[in-house]
Amino acid sequence: MQNLTFQISSFKFLLLHFAALRGSQISNLKFALLHFAARRWSQISNSKFALLRLAARRWSQISNSKFALLRLAARRWSQISNFKYRPPALPWAAALCAALLISGSPALPQTPPHPYAVIPRDAVNYFGPGRDASHDLRGIEIKIGLLAPLTGPRKNEGNALLQAAQLAVEDEAVNPFPGGRQLSIVARDQSDSWGRATNEIVRLVFDDQVAALVTSLDGDSAHLAEQVGNKVGIPIVTLSTDPSTTQINLPWIFRLAPTDTQQASAFAHDIFIERKLRKVILVTESDHDGRAGDEEFQKAAHSLGAPPVDAFEIDAAGSNLDSTVSQVMAAKPEAVVFWTGTRTASRLLRLFLEDFPTTQFYLSQEAAQTPPTASQPSVWIVGPSLIENPLHSSFENRYRARTGELPAPAAARAYDAVRILAASLRLSGPNRARLRDALAALSGYHGASGVVAFDHAGNDVSDFTLVRFRSAECTSQ
Repeated sequence: MQNLTFQISSFKFLLLHFAALRGSQISNLKFALLHFAARRWSQISNSKFALLRLAARRWSQISNSKFALLRLAARRWSQISNFKYRPPALPWAAALCAALLISGSPALPQTPPHPYAVIPRDAVNYFGPGRDASHDLRGIEIKIGLLAPLTGPRKNEGNALLQAAQLAVEDEAVNPFPGGRQLSIVARDQSDSWGRATNEIVRLVFDDQVAALVTSLDGDSAHLAEQVGNKVGIPIVTLSTDPSTTQINLPWIFRLAPTDTQQASAFAHDIFIERKLRKVILVTESDHDGRAGDEEFQKAAHSLGAPPVDAFEIDAAGSNLDSTVSQVMAAKPEAVVFWTGTRTASRLLRLFLEDFPTTQFYLSQEAAQTPPTASQPSVWIVGPSLIENPLHSSFENRYRARTGELPAPAAARAYDAVRILAASLRLSGPNRARLRDALAALSGYHGASGVVAFDHAGNDVSDFTLVRFRSAECTSQ
């Protein structure tokens, strides 16, 4: 009876066992198969379910070459009897030994999956209307819109961007625009809900008639702006590090910052390869940028063969901040990565630096918007090397003279964003479509934040590296 009710052959079972034992190489894309099998597990014998459970635990890493084996077994799930199957001892032992021998063989070389279609990034362009003189913006004043947090808990960050943008406008006034035109900044507040930011973007585009928009580091605002920009046809220069802003190949957005992917890769390489650290903590916040940073850093760590990183997420109200501090303190980490806002990072960094003098700390761009008051050799960010950059030194001195504070990395990029737009406007005139063309053609612009150049998709192709965050002075590692 047992032989009749058991309809999956010993050979197929051997394949399933082999796949389970080699589960350290399964692709996430095959999860649907396991889900299907799980629905039918009431029909799988106890001896088979143990193997399935083992495969599920290691499911994130089986190679494509092993997937066919599980698929073969999955096709026969519905044929496995509800009765417990206990094969004779000798065949069972032989199958198990064979599986163990096979599982000890070297894994097949892994090759990255090849996409079935690719959108050529060099083909991103705008071929629509709007370049003729009838679409030129009227008036003697050429306006650049700035969307930033000007109220609320992030107002210091927004005010820093506004001060830097005003400095850029003053520098441009030294060399007047043709026809006596003047450059000006129109700033609007992105704080509160998405609805508020959307309304402010619409006002900048239609009421203020700005030639272009500059958005802050906030990823949500950048996505809102690019949606409006693509519909209306207005250039967007964003300081956001969210790589997805330029991944959908819209011709109207340009990103002036290292991406989350670049930051995560640089952090992970220094932590796991250069320093060979293992006790690593990731601190994030429960917002779009925090979740994106968590995903990118975990992927970067996994790609280097590191174990999953312990992550602590701080909620929007900060109600679990104290408990997070206690948990991190108890862990005694060798490295801490902050993917939070600057207020949270500054507060926690002060606490951790006192208790962990040898721990290495890594700050995302948003976390690094408050320069330390003293040099901290164990605090790192991703950015351009600013050694022997007289433009950055000049900007820093002037910014400090005006505000009494040192500029954060994003302030230098806001300054460059306005200067880049001004340089492009001198070529295009007050026309949004022609301004987009001039921005797309920009190459090798030397600014306060480094050398800036865009590819056809609007990505900043500048060279970014890991640098010390030393009282607003980045010294190359």
